Amino acid sequence: MSNEMGTGKAMDWSRGVVLRAGEKSLGLYQPSPETTGYWQGVDRHELLLKECRDCAALHHPRRIVCSECQSTNLAWKRASGEGVVYTFSEVHRTAGAFGVSVPYVVGIVRLAEGVHLFSRIIPTATRKVAIDVPVSVDFRVLEEGYLLPVFVVREN
Repeated sequence: MSNEMGTGKAMDWSRGVVLRAGEKSLGLYQPSPETTGYWQGVDRHELLLKECRDCAALHHPRRIVCSECQSTNLAWKRASGEGVVYTFSEVHRTAGAFGVSVPYVVGIVRLAEGVHLFSRIIPTATRKVAIDVPVSVDFRVLEEGYLLPVFVVREN
């Protein structure tokens, strides 16, 4: 694979590359048929997961088939919004609108329900982000102007 991207000259990857589809940047707010209910919940400040109506297993919002019983009988269920940091990374260099926020933290949160979600994780003035630190969901408008769920480190 070449790093020339068809231009005949080498790409400068040092500042990152923003992936775009027309005017929309990829990777943030990407509603699709299987996630429409999730984004409707976000608009209401509710964190929703998929629940299998046949076996009650809980799943990531993008799931379309239950991994436990292979049922497609899934429905939206409100999550507690509580969890712990499973893994994280502090971003120090980025491109585009995110540059105004560096450094910031992204990572995977393991919800109390057992489902893992990728999200922005926000430290507090007195507590940093760390593995197994408890977090709670909040809803904030981030750099590109979209309301998104984020997780804030809990003080206790």
